[in-house]
Amino acid sequence: MTTLSLRESVLEVMTSNPTAWRIKALAAKLGVGAKLVELELSRLNAEGKLVSCTVSAPGRLPQEEYRIAAIEQKANPHHFVISRKTNVRLRG
Repeated sequence: MTTLSLRESVLEVMTSNPTAWRIKALAAKLGVGAKLVELELSRLNAEGKLVSCTVSAPGRLPQEEYRIAAIEQKANPHHFVISRKTNVRLRG
C-alpha cells in the first residue's frame, strides 16, 4: 500500500467534501498536527490551488477557512449568502 503525501491527502479530502475547511478540522480528519496542515494549506494557497477567507464570530478569535479554488471559481457568486455559522453558504 502506498502512502499519500500530505499535499495529496489534503487535496483529496478537500475535493471529496468541497465545503470550507478550517485548519484544526482538517488536521483531525487527516490525523496529523495542525501546524503541518497549516503550512501545507499556506503553500497550496500561495500556488493558487486554494482560496481562503477569515471567518469571525462574536466572542471568538478569527479563523481561516480554505476551499478548493477550482470549485470556488465554478460557483456563481449570486448563489452565496451570508450565514452566522460559516459566513458563506450555498443558497438553496
